[in-house]
Amino acid sequence: MVDAPTDLPHDVKMRLIEAATVLFAAKGFDGVGLREIAAMAQANSAMVAYHFGGKEGLYLAALRAGFERCPNQVAQLASIPDPAHPDAKALALKGIQDHIRLFVDQLLLSECDPLMKASSALLMRELAVGGPFLEELNQEFMLPYFTHLRDCVRALRPDWGQTETLYAMAAIHGSAMIYKFIPAIIKLNAGEAFPPDSASLTRFLTDHTLRALGVAPHGA
Repeated sequence: MVDAPTDLPHDVKMRLIEAATVLFAAKGFDGVGLREIAAMAQANSAMVAYHFGGKEGLYLAALRAGFERCPNQVAQLASIPDPAHPDAKALALKGIQDHIRLFVDQLLLSECDPLMKASSALLMRELAVGGPFLEELNQEFMLPYFTHLRDCVRALRPDWGQTETLYAMAAIHGSAMIYKFIPAIIKLNAGEAFPPDSASLTRFLTDHTLRALGVAPHGA
């Protein structure tokens, strides 16, 4: 049984998006029918075609809405210049610390919001199956995270090639994401909820990342 979103918005279009987010996250694209979505949204199923052009359009709108609930704060960070620039390393050092802090904050933000939690689960489904909307979503929402982190790593390790840079980026984001997406396994094995808060996780991941990159933590 999938619970309906609480406090459904007055706007029928948003009601459909929120209901679709919850149901698609729980059952996948093929496991949900438009009548079920409409019933949860307290709307007429014909409104799906009217507002979104059909089921695929509604699915894309649900994915996009998940990103829009978490504004892209990485886009607000300072751009990192070419590694040859005299200030590149200093800017990259601060940039990677800020990147990790914002990334962790956004990852853990959904834990207290059921709708945002469903949005995260829906995105994970799409990533896992390599869905048809990934390229569009990447260009619109995820590319700034990739570009900023890549530029930080390049400035701190200009001696690395593309492969080493990509490995480092995957390790940085993966180290943060594991605490969000498998907390139950961590709790079973560690006997406690983890991480206790975003600040302590950010400090640890930043220290770990800078050491792995061969940079003294906190600029020491």
